[in-house]
Amino acid sequence: MGWFKLLTAGVVLYLGQSYYLLSSAHVEKFLVEHNTLAMNDPVAACDNYSDKVAVTINHKTADGTWEVEGGKNELCGYLKQSQAALVVMQVNTSGHFENMNIISSFPWRKAHASYDEINTVSMGALGTISSTTNDNVDIKRTLTDLEIVSVTSTGGTTHLTR
Repeated sequence: MGWFKLLTAGVVLYLGQSYYLLSSAHVEKFLVEHNTLAMNDPVAACDNYSDKVAVTINHKTADGTWEVEGGKNELCGYLKQSQAALVVMQVNTSGHFENMNIISSFPWRKAHASYDEINTVSMGALGTISSTTNDNVDIKRTLTDLEIVSVTSTGGTTHLTR
């Protein structure tokens, strides 16, 4: 009978942790922290992605369109290239999420987040660029934390001030 109580306690603890990890507040906090990490240390941010992540990014800019399709290698290359451009140009960035919607349900193994990401990049004398993207992200629970398994992002530059 002791093993049954232990098994029941283990299942309850697992489901409780799953519920917490995939709660709206925790998923939103994870995404905000991940976004900050991607801007500052894209190599570390890549650890938040599943090895089999599916990526589709289509961002329109004044100079054309940035398109990324593929998996973890393509996404991490995109993050590194973006961060390097920001460092070289010595820009100041700020951003936030709007219209955050997170869906997760029993047994809390995965969640879907959709939101608008609004960013402003100030490049000194070159001006300021504002962009808005609509992002859809699928997240799964790992043994101890969360992992991004799918990213779809569309949008791009909305305003350029010189």
